[in-house]
Amino acid sequence: MRKSIFLLLLTVILTQCTVKQDSEKLPNVIFILADDIGYGDLGCYGGKLPTPNLDKLAANGIRFTDAHSPAALCAPSRFSMLTGSYPYRSYSAGGAWNTNSPSIFTDPFKHTKVGHKVTVAEVMQKAGYRTAFFGKSHLGGDIQDKHGNIIRDQDKIVEMDFSKGVHNSINEFGFDYSYFLPSGIQHEPFAFFENGNFAPFDPQKPADDRTTKLWINGRYKMKNGTSEIVEHKKNPGKGDVDYNSSQTGIMMINKAIEFIDRHKHQNKINDQDNPFLIYFASQAIHVPHTPPNDFDGDDSEINEPINGVTGGRTGDFIVELDTQVGKLLQKLQDEGMSDNTMVFFTSDNGALWPGVCDFGHPEHDNNGPFRDYKASVYEGGHRVPFIISWPDKIVPNQVSDELVLTQDWVATMYEITQQDMDENQAMDCSSLLPIITGSYTENKPLHPFVIYQAGFAYDGAIRKDNWVLLVNRENKATELYNLKTDLAQETNLIESPEHSDLIQKLHNTFLTHNDHKNETLEPRTTKAFKVKRN
Repeated sequence: MRKSIFLLLLTVILTQCTVKQDSEKLPNVIFILADDIGYGDLGCYGGKLPTPNLDKLAANGIRFTDAHSPAALCAPSRFSMLTGSYPYRSYSAGGAWNTNSPSIFTDPFKHTKVGHKVTVAEVMQKAGYRTAFFGKSHLGGDIQDKHGNIIRDQDKIVEMDFSKGVHNSINEFGFDYSYFLPSGIQHEPFAFFENGNFAPFDPQKPADDRTTKLWINGRYKMKNGTSEIVEHKKNPGKGDVDYNSSQTGIMMINKAIEFIDRHKHQNKINDQDNPFLIYFASQAIHVPHTPPNDFDGDDSEINEPINGVTGGRTGDFIVELDTQVGKLLQKLQDEGMSDNTMVFFTSDNGALWPGVCDFGHPEHDNNGPFRDYKASVYEGGHRVPFIISWPDKIVPNQVSDELVLTQDWVATMYEITQQDMDENQAMDCSSLLPIITGSYTENKPLHPFVIYQAGFAYDGAIRKDNWVLLVNRENKATELYNLKTDLAQETNLIESPEHSDLIQKLHNTFLTHNDHKNETLEPRTTKAFKVKRN
């Protein structure tokens, strides 16, 4: 009996030591989410514009050629990027767009089986990570008027009391620190919020309504660039009196670098070696396309021009995005963190429509061979660049043609931190660690099938192997394509008799899995390293 107790205690001690050793080896993680970057916008994907930092990131890791955002539009994809579940598993399959919507991670309507959706940041916190969010949210939240009433009417956001901040938002769902634009650079409130509190562009000004004004559509020449308001034709939007869209990327990068410095300081004073997670949701390249004149500022001794580099405002904005990535990579190198930091890069949806782009290079094709653009259920609406770098673990210069979803990074984090998935969480993602470590066997697909949705979840599609079946908003199968022979989706095979069985099987699978009111596929508690939630 004594010997058994001794062996049991020894096992517990050794297990604790092993866990401690594993936690000390956990990598830092930076997830960079670009806005509206298309498959062909980066040099390493065939683009004609200068993206040296992103190209270097790809050269140092894995570049995926068949990666997809879960939706072809911003807000629903952002829910999936943070939870690992398809957009339809939230209370709004079309997304929670602005601050007039409740947080997308909650369920204001209390649907059966749908409640708080755990974010990857909450998962990382449990593993000892310090977590931070920078940039565009578009995940909903609560704002109040001067009487403390929550505002849900879009036309009444101008009544927002900035001194009351934004709540039920990022910080309540796993992020220790945040510096964010609730609706990006395109919509009110035109202001940054730090840990939910109004953070004026000029920190010397009061963080309340005295530092706000109403902005109307137009371009405004300001210090180090031109600011622009684009989505307020009907009513003006409330924002920071010094709001300048051309400076937002600079401000976010500076805050991210400050976070890394604070993180190192906290580790030092607390005698810790905790890792960090940075979720960096860039404003680039969503409209308005307002790159700064100089990324380091007009008053800086460093000259890093952005505006005018490519000859087109959209092209310059891509250069700014690449510069942001370069700043983060340089900080990692300066701090000796490069080798044990995982860096992810991807986009929230497919390429921007040509009509709103000015790339400055006549041969630049932001979408490559794919059909259609952002908001479309065709390939161009959701096929995106996806890059992972981790020098300690990933052999450089790899290219993977495996079909993956960008929210697969969530399952990857579960596995790296060795945490199990609870019921109803991370239901539609698979860990990429087998690909990263080289243990993956290509004869078994990472996903047995994947589901896409168009802009506001009106239309959908299901992909299995190289076959894609499109389903309209009445749930009717309308188009069938074989991507192996028809990457541009030019030949619709829906009427071909020889494919009738395939069409029926794909259609039935789609109807079974793409209905949040009829969750026929019961979720299950699964080990992270065995996850295959489709």
